[in-house]
Amino acid sequence: MQKCKLIISLSFIWLLTACATKVVPSSEYLLVDKNIKQIEVKTTPAMSIQFMPITMANYLAGNEIVLVTEQGQVYRSKNHLWAETLSPQLSRLTLQRLEKSLPNIAWFGGQRLPSEAIAVLNVEVDNFYADLDGTIYISGRWQLLSALGELIDSKTFNVTDTLKSDGYLTMVQTLSDTWFHKVTNMMADSIAESLN
Repeated sequence: MQKCKLIISLSFIWLLTACATKVVPSSEYLLVDKNIKQIEVKTTPAMSIQFMPITMANYLAGNEIVLVTEQGQVYRSKNHLWAETLSPQLSRLTLQRLEKSLPNIAWFGGQRLPSEAIAVLNVEVDNFYADLDGTIYISGRWQLLSALGELIDSKTFNVTDTLKSDGYLTMVQTLSDTWFHKVTNMMADSIAESLN
């Protein structure tokens, strides 16, 4: 009988604590290319390029949105998450923008591989975050290699921007806009120039 009372009491306590624990809903975000219909088309010779998936620094590989201090301390949000990890998001959206801005190039992305050797575009991202003071940082590098493995063009990018207001939604929108206007557009311009 004593054992039965103990089990009932523990069950009741467990039930009360389970009901009292707040579940904080998480918000999930996607990068959006709001200006994809207004892209300036650049002329290039007809050719094919294999667009490799964008490589992210390991600290950016998860679903948590990251804030980083000047001292390098990383904060991972538990309630504000990427709806999809950054590498596939950036890869898909960057490829869509390159296809629109450089239409004379046959772009091969993901697992679609042509039968012959073609040029390859590699993109690596080292930073893609905001700091606690409201500045965003995006940096990395890209390389365009010929079908023979020779370097056609290579650039680094290191851009910053300031958030117009507080909040994760503003941060995501600013990261998106900065990526497309200050990284992807510059990449397309440089590729067009190096191929002409």
